[in-house]
Amino acid sequence: MRRLLLLTAVLIAVPAAAAGTAATPPGASLTLKAPGATTYGHQINFLGRLTPAAAGTPVRLLRGTTFVSSTLTKPGGSFTMKVKVAQPGPFHAEATGIASPPVTVRIVPFLDTSVVGARVAGSPLSLTARLRPMYAGSLRITVQRPGRTFSARFGPAADVALGTRSIESFNVVVEAVPHAGFAAVIRTVPVAIRPPSLSLGARGPIVADMLARLKALGYEVPSSTSEFGYDALESVYAFQKEEGLDRTGVADATFWEHLDNAVVPQPRYQLPAAHIEVNKTKQVLYVVRDGKVVHISPVSTAGLPGRFTPEGQFSIYRKVPGYDPSPLGILYKPMYFTGGYAIHGNPSVPPYPASHGCIRVPNFVIERLYTSEPYGETVYVY
Repeated sequence: MRRLLLLTAVLIAVPAAAAGTAATPPGASLTLKAPGATTYGHQINFLGRLTPAAAGTPVRLLRGTTFVSSTLTKPGGSFTMKVKVAQPGPFHAEATGIASPPVTVRIVPFLDTSVVGARVAGSPLSLTARLRPMYAGSLRITVQRPGRTFSARFGPAADVALGTRSIESFNVVVEAVPHAGFAAVIRTVPVAIRPPSLSLGARGPIVADMLARLKALGYEVPSSTSEFGYDALESVYAFQKEEGLDRTGVADATFWEHLDNAVVPQPRYQLPAAHIEVNKTKQVLYVVRDGKVVHISPVSTAGLPGRFTPEGQFSIYRKVPGYDPSPLGILYKPMYFTGGYAIHGNPSVPPYPASHGCIRVPNFVIERLYTSEPYGETVYVY
């Protein structure tokens, strides 16, 4: 009977030893520390200490109930575990039957943004944004244009079309709206829409915008405002002449830069209040009202050998509706200001002197001038 009782005691003690555990000593504690925040996927150190100190004690790191990593305590009871963090936790350590207080590491997600397309007016352009990891939260995208703002909420990924109708600079603010445990991230993407290089044959809203801006400065423009045709070419020539640019007929970067800073030219003469001026050097014509230039047209004056355009002060003394045959050709709606010299329409108005002596203007310009400029109108040619 005594032998049976002893065996029973041994059987009760064996399972505890086999499990490799030890009784938790009174007053034992386990601590755990980690950085307050880190970048998604970055490796950080989880540090802790077991008290009382015991070297070689197994310590496990868990996120909730999910095993993450393990190590052994060092002499003095401290331990370190290097872990790549993709979730904010909470994390806790376990050893000798006790657990540390939980630790949450705030995760800073990656926010990838890119502008796709040429940043040129009239060309397709979009902003692409991606949040990594995708479970970190959602996106709020705000487009801050001069005088107006657009804002919308998206999932963890977004593709937003950016209008390029106008030549302007604006900001796109991309904000990560985080889920619990993740950090907010904000990116401001500056976008500058530069002007395109427009030439004969171009069409679309940007052509209309260019011609509208020229018209606002007083330049004669055709009624069809969305196509870069031959009449629009003459409007571009007029601006290049007035601004002293190369007369290429192409609205390039230099053209747009000057257009952004252009001012209406001043007439040479103030009296009479209503008159016409022809600047042979610049090859332009001004219609002046009340001492201000209100219309600007390209012209082509004498450029053939032995030919000249007279200079001085004259007045319109004869107007012929339609076509008027002359020894040097057929003139369209001529307005004669001295002898056989007239301001008249012509389908060919090159950006340089090329006439026999008259002052050529584009046909679409003479249509207006013939109606608006009366007999007796003063014409200055210089």
